[in-house]
Amino acid sequence: MIKVSNLSKKFGDLEVLKDISFEVAKGEIVVIIGPSGTGKSTLLRCLNYLETPTAGQIHIGNVTIDAVSHKQKQVTALRQQSSFVFQNYSLFANKTALQNVAESLITVWKTPKQNALATAKEILIKVGLEDKLDVYPSQLSGGQQQRVGIARAMAAKGEVILFDEPTSALDPEWVDEVLAVMKQLAVEKQTMIVVTHEMQFAKEVADRVIFMEDGYIVEQGPPLEVFGNPQHQRTKAFVKRALKQS
Repeated sequence: MIKVSNLSKKFGDLEVLKDISFEVAKGEIVVIIGPSGTGKSTLLRCLNYLETPTAGQIHIGNVTIDAVSHKQKQVTALRQQSSFVFQNYSLFANKTALQNVAESLITVWKTPKQNALATAKEILIKVGLEDKLDVYPSQLSGGQQQRVGIARAMAAKGEVILFDEPTSALDPEWVDEVLAVMKQLAVEKQTMIVVTHEMQFAKEVADRVIFMEDGYIVEQGPPLEVFGNPQHQRTKAFVKRALKQS
């Protein structure tokens, strides 16, 4: 369902992603781990062209796009295949939780407003925010704001939800409520690609773990293998350090 081929990204002379290739099956949960500054978030942002890759191809659902020859129409089509959960929530401050979730349904999918609001309400109830429908982001906790962000991504109806360190901006007491929503999505076989430092989540929920360093995919495999018996020396060092801190 998702295929990334020979993807690279440069910022000036700095090459952040180096010949990245991987595939994700429908319903698969892939967690990307690795040191800070190694290209994980840039990779995620390239997957729906929040950042434009320097080279390579991305295929999601029924859309294939080439970095060198893409058209804006293709970028729009690609973005409709995925939705993005940001680490800093990125909600509309002047819209209620309900309006935030309904927005993409109305503007992107051209859903009639009342139908969009009804769908948004259903999703917010599903993520445990039935009592916050008419509340603005400034009145919500960080965990609640992130759950609105996830609800918005769910409403977008894409093939895959991309999570960019969804708990990194949260106080510790709010992390579990966000991870609980993500775990429920995993149970429902929602395809997800998750960049995170939450090693326990990766161990429990991922079908596959990708370890990145210095812009490369160094190693990938089931969580039991990557965490329990890593093959590459750099993976071993990272996993040992990360598990000690978690």
